[in-house]
Amino acid sequence: MRIIHSGNGCLVMRLERPPRRRNAIGLTPLIDVVFILLLFFMLASSLTRLHAVALQSQSADGEPSGTPSALLLRVQADGALDLNGDPLATDELQAALRSRLTQRPDLSVIVQPADEVNLNVLLHVFDQLAEAGVPILRLQ
Repeated sequence: MRIIHSGNGCLVMRLERPPRRRNAIGLTPLIDVVFILLLFFMLASSLTRLHAVALQSQSADGEPSGTPSALLLRVQADGALDLNGDPLATDELQAALRSRLTQRPDLSVIVQPADEVNLNVLLHVFDQLAEAGVPILRLQ
């Protein structure tokens, strides 16, 4: 506080504010937040390996370099089947699999059902695969 005498006979009192302190931003809470976010995203993300069908590369003349090691059997919601993209009737499934298994006995079959497939339809397909003698069956 300072008292100043003005020229007209009045006393003027000037109040001084104390100087402001600048608050430093603490890094410890910031680092804690970063680690919590890192932990959250690590736990929230899926860390499982995606299972995919191995693709055969083509040779220079444009033909596949070998026979496929697995067949993809899709079961549609209405019960329709397709084997490696080719539509297939349910009663033709066993014959098609048997002919391919005679050429390659270690051939595996990957079954990919649609989300709305009835469980009874899927079990019927599994029974047909077992009767055809499929040695390796995977559900995707």
